[in-house]
Amino acid sequence: MKILRYKTVSSTNTLAHDYAKCEGAELPAVFIADGQTAGRGRRGRSFVSDEGAGLYVSFVFNPEKSVTPADITVRAAVAAVRAMKTAFGFSADVKWVNDIFWGGKKLGGILAEGECDEEGNLAFAVLGIGVNLRKRAFSSELADIATTVEDVTGTAPDKELFERELIREFFAVLQEESVIEEYKKSSVALGRRIEVKRISGERFFATALDVTEQGELVVLREDGQTETLFSAEISIRL
Repeated sequence: MKILRYKTVSSTNTLAHDYAKCEGAELPAVFIADGQTAGRGRRGRSFVSDEGAGLYVSFVFNPEKSVTPADITVRAAVAAVRAMKTAFGFSADVKWVNDIFWGGKKLGGILAEGECDEEGNLAFAVLGIGVNLRKRAFSSELADIATTVEDVTGTAPDKELFERELIREFFAVLQEESVIEEYKKSSVALGRRIEVKRISGERFFATALDVTEQGELVVLREDGQTETLFSAEISIRL
């Protein structure tokens, strides 16, 4: 497949998206950068992507018609956890829907995007993964909530090995019938009390019960009602 490497770009997801819209684009393709000046997470938030500090990679591909962005995100999380286990020797956690965690701190993030055809199916999908590799000083806003692979292992990570394993695992999980049980084993939310924040601004407390095959989170609200969340933000609460 086509693999394109850069020192610093605005966003690997942006490059992948623009490439997919070009006439004659060969998919799948992988975009890798040492740094991003405009890395982003969900809902337009910025994702700190200092050059040399992490691995920033975006996959662009033609998905199956039945696949959803949530399902792609779940599969990408499983691929990242597998790759970290092989490359770094530890098992990371996942926090629904798109965070990679270790020790209660964010180690990386996942962002699924795409463009639909006239029938409402994904014409192509872009999946970005950013992982903090090298130890560094975070800003005051991130110091208590972010960590790096080097912080976890105590040694400089093998970036090339992780890159190879991540690419291999990502395209492997796309072919697997289901990875949801593996995803749930890595979840830090299931069985825990959480706070849910909707895009509308509504907040409520609930217990995380399950994750569906489509990547949706099933929760039990404090009023006793069960609800299935397709898109929201959650925080773990005591």
